[in-house]
Amino acid sequence: MKKLILSSFGFKYGIPQDANYVFDVRFLPNPFYVAELKHLSGMDEPVREYVRSSEEAESFLDSSVIFLDFAVPRYLRYQDILHVAVGCTGGRHRSVVFAEWLCEHYKSAANFIGLDFEVDIRHRDVDNTQVA
Repeated sequence: MKKLILSSFGFKYGIPQDANYVFDVRFLPNPFYVAELKHLSGMDEPVREYVRSSEEAESFLDSSVIFLDFAVPRYLRYQDILHVAVGCTGGRHRSVVFAEWLCEHYKSAANFIGLDFEVDIRHRDVDNTQVA
């Protein structure tokens, strides 16, 4: 079975070496600097709402989906696995939100794209407390 892997990571811990495509969301407003959001993660609704509330987030998500809707079926036609990694500074907030949005899209779009593939999501650094 073909597989689309979506992952989040923190740039301060390094880019995943097996990623085929890397998206950088460090330009989005950072929940780390909002006291009530800092200790939450991108899995929490208040963080998701905060990140998605920026006009840049919606625009970048829309543009990324247009690109990936083109690339995913073409890539998976010839390869078994496609790894799309999304990074922010620490891998706890923005990248998690963005990877989750993409996962929701591709879990519902698999039939639309016309390929049978699994969608797997990984959050490499969401629980990392290392200080860089």
